[in-house]
Parts: sequence; structure tokens; C-alpha cells
Amino acid sequence: MKNILNKIEKAIGKLDRMPLWWVGLLMVGIVFIPLMIWGEDCVFPIHDQLDETIMSYVLSAKYLGTGAETFPELLGGINASGMQPAAVLFIPLYKVFSPFTAFVIQYAAVFSAGFFGMYFAVKKLTESSVLAVAMAGCFAMLPLQPVYGLSATGIPLLIWCFMNLWEKKKVALSFLLILFFGLTSHLVLIGYVVLGFWLLAILWSLIKKDYNKWIYLGFIWLTGIYVIVNRRLFQELLFGGGSYVSHREELVNGAQPFWDTVMDTFLRGNILHTNSLHYHLIAPIILLLVCGGILCRHMDQKYRKRYVMAVTGMLVLVGIAIFHGLCKCQPVVDLRNKCSGFLRYFQLERFYWLYPAGWYLEFGLCFSLWPKGEEKITKDRKAFGGYRVLGSPLIRLPALLLILLPTLQVIKINSYFYLNVNQYNNGSDITGYISWKSFYAEDLMRELDEAIGKDKASYRVVHLGMSPAPALMYGFYTVDGYSNNYPLEYKHKFRKVIEKELEKAPETAVYYDTWGSRCYMFNSESGNAWMTGKNQKTVYRNLELDITALRNLGCSYIFSCGIIENADELGLSLTGYYETDSSYWGVWLYQL
Repeated sequence: MKNILNKIEKAIGKLDRMPLWWVGLLMVGIVFIPLMIWGEDCVFPIHDQLDETIMSYVLSAKYLGTGAETFPELLGGINASGMQPAAVLFIPLYKVFSPFTAFVIQYAAVFSAGFFGMYFAVKKLTESSVLAVAMAGCFAMLPLQPVYGLSATGIPLLIWCFMNLWEKKKVALSFLLILFFGLTSHLVLIGYVVLGFWLLAILWSLIKKDYNKWIYLGFIWLTGIYVIVNRRLFQELLFGGGSYVSHREELVNGAQPFWDTVMDTFLRGNILHTNSLHYHLIAPIILLLVCGGILCRHMDQKYRKRYVMAVTGMLVLVGIAIFHGLCKCQPVVDLRNKCSGFLRYFQLERFYWLYPAGWYLEFGLCFSLWPKGEEKITKDRKAFGGYRVLGSPLIRLPALLLILLPTLQVIKINSYFYLNVNQYNNGSDITGYISWKSFYAEDLMRELDEAIGKDKASYRVVHLGMSPAPALMYGFYTVDGYSNNYPLEYKHKFRKVIEKELEKAPETAVYYDTWGSRCYMFNSESGNAWMTGKNQKTVYRNLELDITALRNLGCSYIFSCGIIENADELGLSLTGYYETDSSYWGVWLYQL
């Protein structure tokens, strides 16, 4: 029996030293082959992804190479500089392929970068292939939105490149991957954060007089990439001359209780777009840090170095939570609301975009503090002789799986893969999910197009209780839309259309006036609802819309997700009702 256990130990130890990056290829096959088979019946989170950000890729691709400065389809014509995608390298995909295929390819690229970046980063930090695979698998399966490119998922890859440059190894490959990261991440989401930490590392090297030209050149390289990609933004910030005043000038930042924000960020990290699902890792990390601290002075230099990095990583994660709380506390928010321009709406607290990568890198480092039984004990050999038993692969590997089990369960039920398997097995009637096909409802949009019977560029439409994204995806021109940067003047013009409705719905008025990125036909009947499905049987009984103001915006038709009972009073004529079996929407088509 002892011989068998020894052989298993040796096999696990050998496995831990083997290159296991190929597991990522298996995961890509498992996760993405079903998506390609099921096609547009797949489901993905809609909020801020399918209803908004993806349109920046679609429209940018449509006008790629034309030099167009405006996109006429959205909000009566929106400045192209306000629709720059988070990952410009993926724009050509939407030019060559259908939006769905392009999106899946983009997701595959983001998924792969997340897995391999985390694998090689953890492998380099811990020298454990098994631990690297575990962290990479968890990280890649997080429900991070592909439309934001590598802004969250690319952090481990960038860290790996930085470590290579620090060690003066794999320089050419690292510079190439830094280029990839710069072209697939967003300056205002994560770029300024990584450049800030990189600059701190440079200052530290200068203080220590540990000069390294590759670190300096890497910083210049990434900065230059961001400057070129965001040249219009830098021109406006440095020299002014913006072509319009953004609607964000009226944005009112909301305050949150300081300690509540700090604790929620640290414990949950469930901030929009960066859901790290790390809650169950916190206690093991703290316990491992405490135990590592006890063992540290008895271990070799390599162990101590890892411990210092683990403690530093934990301090950074705590600091991010505290900084987020400070940025959201009442005094800071009041100060920001008194400012104008960039200082008013720039979200400096976005350091939390580091959280998904940060927590899994931290856990990998902390678990590597669990001795393997191979480290050199500097003293107190007798007192710490038992660590070799705990360091057995037969103990460490089951312990790793047991500790990760709660996190794996949470990741599983939140992953895109689980959403789609659940949808395939049970259907929308049970899951409540809305598929790509059902949301964009191309067959329904085609029926509406045929019913109108005109060139889509010759008129514009508006939506009532419905996201404009399906119409935009099909090629309709809309006077409403979702954008985080469009002219303030247009926001005011559109407000005239719904002014009386907002007077009857103060909360909805606050939502529109103090944020305004959703420039929709909000009203007192359904508030700010924009996902009104055909099964909801909505009725708008007493709408008070300024139809003249709507006509002045160039609008000719209303796509309504409910019957407008007082349509005659408003001067609207019903063209017909349209729905299809697969569409989420049912649309009453009204002509102005």
C-alpha cells in the first residue's frame, strides 16, 4: 500500500512540473463548440452588452475605412469618436463576419487570453502547473463580458509580460503581447490603472538602482499604443476643440456609504462588468497568509519572496476596496458634482477592474505557501518536521479541490457555458433567458421593414418599452438609443418629447436627467422599462407625448411594445401588430 501511495505521489509531483497549458485548448473546445452548433439560439447577458456596447463594434465596422465622423443610424446621428469600442482590434471581425459569429470569435479570443495569461502568470509565480491550470480555468469561466475585450481578462497576460521584461526574457514575444493587450483593452476602463502600477514599478526600480531598459521601453510602448488608439480623446483633453458638449455634463454622481461600499467591494466584488465571484476564496487566503507567516522565517529565500508578494497582493486588493469607497463617499461625490468636464464624469475608482484577475492570482500565490515538502528549512527542523506530511501531493491536491469547490459551484452557475446548457436543456419558458435570435428578432425586424416599405435611410423610428438595439442591428435609423457619450443638446431635444410624462413620474425623470445614457421614451405608464416582451400584454392608456418634437427629430414611426389607447388623440395611425414565434418582442407599428 505504501508503495502505491508513493507512486501516486510521484505521479502527481511529475504532473505538477509538466506543461499543462494544453488544457486551455480542451476548455475552448468544450465551451465554444456548442456555441457554434447552437448558433443564434445561444444566450448571453444583454445589459450593457447586446443592448449597447456591441453596437459600437457593428457601426464602427460598417464605416471602417470610410473616414465617417458620424454614424447616422443612432440618436439621429452620433459622433464616431463617442462610439469607439473597448477593443479596436476586433472591429474588422464585424466587417467580415455576421455580428453573432464576430461576437463568438471575440469571446473565444478573450476567453483564451484569460486562460493562457492566468496559466503562465501563476506558473511563473508558483512553479506549479496544477495550481496554474486550476486558477486559469476558474478565471476564464468568470462571466466577464467579451465586449470589453481584455480590459479585465487580459491583466494576467500583461503581468506575465511585465515579469518577462523584468527578468529580461522573452522580450520580443512580450512586446507583441503588450501590443495585443493595448489594442484589445480600453484606456478609460483599465489602461490608466495598469500604466499607473507600471510607473510605480519603474520608480521602485530607480530607487533600488536596479535599472532595466526593457521595463522602461515596455511602459513607453504601451503608453504609445493607447495614445495612438485614443488620439482624439487626447486631442480634446490637451487642446480642446471637442465638436460637441457631452450629455455627461449633466451627470450627477451618486454617493454611497463609505464602509458599506468598502466591505461590499472587498467581500463580493460584484461591481458591474467585473464580477469576480471570489467571496469563498477570502477565508482560505487569510488562513494561508497567517500560516505562511508562521512558516516564513523557517523557510528558504524563494518561499519568503512568494510570501512577500502574497502579502503585497492582499494589501493591493484591500487598497482597491478602500479607494472605491473613498471615490463613492459623500464629500468626494459632492466635489465631483461641482466640477465640469472630465473631472465630473471620469470614474477614477475603476481600479476595481483588477479584481477578477487579482483575486485568482492572489489565491494562487497564497496556496503556493502550502509547503510542498521540498523547501529547505533553515532552522527548527524538529519543530517543523511535520510539514513534509502536509506537503504530500496526496494532501495538497485534495485540499486544493476542497477549498475551490464552493467557488467552482458559483462560477459554474454564473458561467456563459452553464447558461447555454441550461437553455438548451430547458428552453426559455423555464429558464427565462432570452436568446440572441429572440432578442435581435431579425425575422420580426424584416416584417416591420416590409410593412413600412421604404429605404431605411429615408426615415427614423423610436421605441416604446423596447430596446432600440434590434432595430439598429437590422439597419433601422433611430432617434433614441443607448450611448455613454452623445450631445447634451440632443438629450434636451429628446426630453421635450417625453417632458409631460416625466412630470408624472419624478423617479423616472431623475433617472433620465441625472444620467441620461439611455435616451429612451420613458413614461409614467412603464417608467424606464425597455425590455417589455410580447407576453406582458402592455397597454399605454394615457400617454402625453410631444409628437411635434418627435417629428422635429426626424421620426416617422413608433415601435411600441404595447397598445397606445389614445393613439388617435396623439395623431398616430396604427399600421399593424407584428410578432414571430421566435421573437421576444411583439410590436405595434404606429406612423406619425
